[in-house]
Amino acid sequence: MLHVIHFSDTHLGESPDFMVQGVNPYKRTLKLVEAIEKLNFQPDLIIHTGDVTNAPSTKAYQTAAESFTSLKAPLYFTTGNHDDARLIKQYLPSSPKTPLVDDEDRLAYHWNAGHLRFYNLDARVPDEDGPHGEIPQNQLDALREDIASHDLPYAVFLHFPPFRMGSIWMDKKLILTNGPALHEILKESSPDRYRIRGVFFGHTHRSIQLYREGILYSGIASPAFQFSMTPEDGPPSIDQDSPIVFNHITFLPNSTAIKEYTITP
Repeated sequence: MLHVIHFSDTHLGESPDFMVQGVNPYKRTLKLVEAIEKLNFQPDLIIHTGDVTNAPSTKAYQTAAESFTSLKAPLYFTTGNHDDARLIKQYLPSSPKTPLVDDEDRLAYHWNAGHLRFYNLDARVPDEDGPHGEIPQNQLDALREDIASHDLPYAVFLHFPPFRMGSIWMDKKLILTNGPALHEILKESSPDRYRIRGVFFGHTHRSIQLYREGILYSGIASPAFQFSMTPEDGPPSIDQDSPIVFNHITFLPNSTAIKEYTITP
């Protein structure tokens, strides 16, 4: 078994007393880290799927690095719409990985752990075009080529949900513009759906599971604050009292298990 801890959307600021949406994300992140440290098993790796900061800056990433210092497992990061890939590379811990494309402004890479290969994609678009995402074509091409180069089962991590989720505002604002293109690559690479063990994302600030043509897409809630996700939402309401959340993903030889952990703020 391979044990992965997945969390997302910490929205940290430049100092420990930074507030966003009426909450202190630094204090909540420390509680998240403390809960991970107290697990009665050692995770094989930990991945943060983006929006590490609320606004990217040197001080914000230094604050983030400080908050993650005590995590012992290999740590990986995804670029969210509130992030800067160059600053993540400069200030946050870096575990061994192989670039998927040659682009210093992107965090697109892969690495192997246990019996799986993991892919991390960078779908950030310029601020004026967001907050949706779009995977550059060179990443899609590189992903297709690399999947074809081996026979390992694999999982994909990125910040943005790939498809509509049944909530008006989120479906209009937050999804990948080319999610179907990613889905087609995964379908082509895994005609029996055995190799693709799941696609994992953040950005929605609320847990959601999507299942499309035999492929699992799993979104995680934010430990900072959660959004509403009702069908008729305009801009979502903010839940400032939501629990602090992370997921424990277990990759077994023939299945994927996802367990949600919640901590009282």
